[in-house]
Amino acid sequence: MSSIRTARYLDVLALPHVPLTFGSALVGRSAYALVLLPLLYAVSEATGSIALAGVAVAVYGATASLLAPLRAWFIDRHGARRVLAILVLVFGGAIAGLAVASLTAAPGALLITLAGLAGAFAPPLGPTMRVAWGRLTPDGELLRKALSLDAVIEELLYLAGPAAAGLALAVIAPGTALLVPAGFVLIGGLLFVSTSTVGSMAPQDRSVPRQDRGRSLLLDARFIAILLPVLVAGAVSGTISVAVPVVLAEHGGAAAAGIALGLFAGGSALGGLLYGALSVPGSAVRQLVALAGALLVSASLIAAVTGFLAVSVVLAVAGLFFSPIMIVSYVAAHTAGGRYQQNAATTWVNTGHNIGAAAGSAIAGVLIQATGAPTAVVGICAAAAVVVLVAAALARLTPGEASTGDDSPQA
Repeated sequence: MSSIRTARYLDVLALPHVPLTFGSALVGRSAYALVLLPLLYAVSEATGSIALAGVAVAVYGATASLLAPLRAWFIDRHGARRVLAILVLVFGGAIAGLAVASLTAAPGALLITLAGLAGAFAPPLGPTMRVAWGRLTPDGELLRKALSLDAVIEELLYLAGPAAAGLALAVIAPGTALLVPAGFVLIGGLLFVSTSTVGSMAPQDRSVPRQDRGRSLLLDARFIAILLPVLVAGAVSGTISVAVPVVLAEHGGAAAAGIALGLFAGGSALGGLLYGALSVPGSAVRQLVALAGALLVSASLIAAVTGFLAVSVVLAVAGLFFSPIMIVSYVAAHTAGGRYQQNAATTWVNTGHNIGAAAGSAIAGVLIQATGAPTAVVGICAAAAVVVLVAAALARLTPGEASTGDDSPQA
């Protein structure tokens, strides 16, 4: 293997246990990229109501996001193998049940209940895999490279997943299409659970005093300083998803908006690869503040340009900073989670992004209606800049902030 400083992505994939652990996790995680479109169409077709279909998707999304920290707590408390196995089986069963129920034109209430059950038991395969990287990589530089690779491939999954689901819906019934993510999560998830890496994530030692397990992460100002830039990244993502279709309404319409947003995701994937290939100096929070600032400046330029080409270039450049924010925060979460809160730490990063995205899209919708897209984008970016400054202030007030360098403690 090459030296630490010249480690390649292939070196990460060649580490012991990585192919099976990472490969099985990716198979299971692909279910999340495939499920939403078939779910929407399956409920709509079964009930004849797009409103009920929207409710089902919303209930699924809400339970999946809001209960994520609780699921992570159970994994940290009772061990990954036992809890993940239960979550995988219930989630896969609920999605399969949704498929059968939609094909038999079951009542909307049952379909919504099954969607909520699936969301409530959604297995955190991504966060658990990110914890697993801390056990699979022997040093901080390889961990950073592994998390970069993980983030980029996840980005590509969410780019390809909806397209693959759309192609499937063109040839098979939505209910039948739902069986695909159900199968993926059951096969990939259970194989992931069976790996020795997941088996090593033992339950908390009940004999350890509570105070020695560390206080709640949300009471740690250093951890909040890590989460705030992630919240900002989510808010930018949510804002542009609403603003770009409005900005391009007279410059290509929905097709142009879809391509432009795809370029944001493509820029994000490229940014993740570049970040993983570079040795970036500075602590985690300093990197996050710089990256979030660059993201806000570049995203705010949407308000100053017109036309499909200009907006696409701005989004591609802004995307370069998105994945690195997530990667740095995941690396820092490994340190912040300590020995007893690893899954909770990485899950809060995901949850912070999701909260930011939901808030950004909601606020953007209201502001665009009231003031227009350019003013809304600038206003949201300005408010988000204040949040980034708060993160910087918290880091200065609390010594011992996490580092992303080679001396980072390992999980």
